[in-house]
Order: sequence, then C-alpha cells, then structure tokens
Amino acid sequence: MTLNFVEIPTAGGGWLKPAEIKDAVALLIEVNSYEPQRPTPNGPKDSALCDVTVFKTPESLASRTPEVNKGMRIEQTLLARDLEKVVGNATIVKLDQVPPKRPGAHPAWVWRPVNDATVRQAVIEYAQAREAAVNAAVADAPDFD
Repeated sequence: MTLNFVEIPTAGGGWLKPAEIKDAVALLIEVNSYEPQRPTPNGPKDSALCDVTVFKTPESLASRTPEVNKGMRIEQTLLARDLEKVVGNATIVKLDQVPPKRPGAHPAWVWRPVNDATVRQAVIEYAQAREAAVNAAVADAPDFD
C-alpha cells in the first residue's frame, strides 16, 4: 500500500496584511480551506487559509525568489469571500482598494487579476518548477517496501 502524504493546513503564516504587499507584482494564492463565519475575538468572520507566494518586485519574479507564506489566514471580508470558490486550487492576483460606498468608511481591499501575460506566465513557470522539484524529491526518496 502506498501512502499519500498531505499537509494539514495550519495558520503558521500569520494573517494577511494587505497594506504590506499592496505594491507586489503578483500574488500566487493557493487556497487550502474556507470557513464561513469562523469565530474570532472580534466576532465571526469569513476566513480562508491559504499559502500565499508574494512576488514583491519584478526582480524577485525574474529570479524566482518570492516570499512564501504557508498557512496564512485571510479574513478581510471581500478577500476571503472571493476565495471560497477557489478551495483546492490557485489563482494569480494583485491587491487593490476600492472607494467606500458610505461616507466615513474605510476603502475595501479587493483582488484584481494580473493582466500582464508575461507576469502571469512567469508565476505559472515558478509554480510548475516548484511542483517538478517536489515530484523529483519524492521520486528520489528511498522505497522501504
């Protein structure tokens, strides 16, 4: 019998702070799970647990040296709800803010697609190379059967 190893998603990557990565060239969001109305100290919130790969600059994209955050919790309402349909998959996005609808409210963070085809292709190539490296490591692992 072969074992199928999977990682248990944990919130070891902290919480997404959009203001810190708002100028990133691209974000690779891999959604592990989604919980509607998850209990928090500040009341229930929609919550997505994701692996977030941040390409902060064009140089980090070109050299394939992103910032990788495994198990990052995303609880901003619009951001989390948009990820509900992506569970088990990945998306390539950027962050943007939209003006508030009510006077005095804060602008909301939203995902925007990365429209630059070369940036999208570079992120896809990074993900494929990472997956190939994982598969090669698994293939090189000793077989104890």
